[in-house]
Amino acid sequence: MYQQAIPLKSISNARELGGYMAADGRTVKRNLLLRTAALHGISDEDIRILTDTYHIQHIVDFRLGMELSGAEDPPINGAEYHHLDVIDMSAIATENGAAPDMTKLDVLQIVEFSLQSGMINENMYIGFLANDMGKKAYSEFFRILLSADPEHAVLWHCTGGKDRTGLAAMLLLSALGADEETIIADYLLTNDYYAPRIAGMKQLLRSKGCDDAYIDRAILVFDAVNERYMRNAIAYLKREYGSVVGYIRDGLNISQNEIEELKEKYLK
Repeated sequence: MYQQAIPLKSISNARELGGYMAADGRTVKRNLLLRTAALHGISDEDIRILTDTYHIQHIVDFRLGMELSGAEDPPINGAEYHHLDVIDMSAIATENGAAPDMTKLDVLQIVEFSLQSGMINENMYIGFLANDMGKKAYSEFFRILLSADPEHAVLWHCTGGKDRTGLAAMLLLSALGADEETIIADYLLTNDYYAPRIAGMKQLLRSKGCDDAYIDRAILVFDAVNERYMRNAIAYLKREYGSVVGYIRDGLNISQNEIEELKEKYLK
């Protein structure tokens, strides 16, 4: 598969940040920083891998509360669970009427609401990073990383492990000193991991009469990522805070000393 892959068979988009080049010619340590899709439905075998191979200590779940209903992460022995909401649905509801229960919508209804409400657009990551809920969630994510035992893994996810999870990876890799192209390459791996699902979704939407322009936007709701979305988010942080690290310091209140502590903990 890919050098970032971790051997979970029941969980999608499962990979790690270990091995990436970072600050001062160092690399990210292996087996400590894991990013995946949601853990609902994880097999007993994969739970054993997380506990025995990765010694998982913290699981960070960035999903909305409505996404958890009936799809909760199972308890994993030795791992502390953290639910950190990134998306401020109340703001979306205020602008677009009451937000529907996404778990009760079919595929086309979810796509239509996501596109019409502005939840999915090329500046959506900026919204996640700029709103108070997102800042609080990502700040707490860094606090968890700082508190973690350096011999035990931290795993973070949302539903597909691509957008909210991808932003967390972007912020963490930036703090560790990875360059922008490494960060973008990690983000775009989702399209490789989900290639069969993306193809299947395109086929489904074509069967429902959707045109190519609509499909290109719709696949971003479920399975695909778009490089422009992440480039826009990084450009926004540079404009507003001077750099991504400036956002981590001034927007998330993670000090430079704490950033150096993260480098010592997660780089070799």
